[in-house]
Amino acid sequence: MSTTIILAYILIIAGIIIWAALIPSQRHVSPKVMDYITIFGGAFLFASCFINLVPHIFLGDEPYRFVTPGIHFKIAAAVMLGFLIQLLLEQLTKGAEHGHNHCPCCAEEQEAEEHHHEHHQHPGHCHNSTTIHPVTGLLIGLCIHAFLEGMPMVDLDGDIHQGLLYGIVLHNIPIALVLVGLFMHNHYGFWRSLALLSIFAVMTPLGSLCNLFLVPQDEVLQSLLMGVVVGILLHVAVSILFDHDHNNFSWTKFALIIIAFVAAYFTPGCPEIYPLF
Repeated sequence: MSTTIILAYILIIAGIIIWAALIPSQRHVSPKVMDYITIFGGAFLFASCFINLVPHIFLGDEPYRFVTPGIHFKIAAAVMLGFLIQLLLEQLTKGAEHGHNHCPCCAEEQEAEEHHHEHHQHPGHCHNSTTIHPVTGLLIGLCIHAFLEGMPMVDLDGDIHQGLLYGIVLHNIPIALVLVGLFMHNHYGFWRSLALLSIFAVMTPLGSLCNLFLVPQDEVLQSLLMGVVVGILLHVAVSILFDHDHNNFSWTKFALIIIAFVAAYFTPGCPEIYPLF
């Protein structure tokens, strides 16, 4: 395994673990900053799908893409399958991939803390001691999501899809912040929170390693895997970009989207397929 791949795995893990530093001080990232990070990451993912990942699937060096019967239909079906997979995963994650926590009880608790009000626990909700807190299901869903999106990160030649790598790193920041916030709201200790955050952090490298060593290194299969991941990322990116108030247009968010598009364009994705300039 090359040093570049190992460094990529370290970048992904460190990009998540670093946010555990917020836990001891019980500090929260400003909602506005969180929103900006999420918008930029979502726009970068959206652009990377079309600038880097989709061209890699359809315009690769191997001739099978043009002579194998039905390959384009299969890839399109894989993209739609990924979209549906993410739709199902969100039943567990409650939209954490978008940088949001849709748990009503936790949201009420966070609002109470911000306004120094008393929070009342509600029977039947997530803080009922007789039920499993949604952190459990949320973490399971996020781990599956991270595992899948990491599988095609390294191609058959050992090259890293940099557009996918940087998109994952940016995309994981709001997810990590949501997890850290949930851990603090549920009064998890630092080491317990760090352990849970670490489980999520290693899932993307684990997915990549499983694909490299356990999945048959077949060009068609690898393109179908990439198609599934493109469908997952498109679902997340579109949800992020449209999950805001359309009646309150923000030039700041619009500028962030443009900057993210430009950054994705200048990120070397598949230089062996087409020139960057």
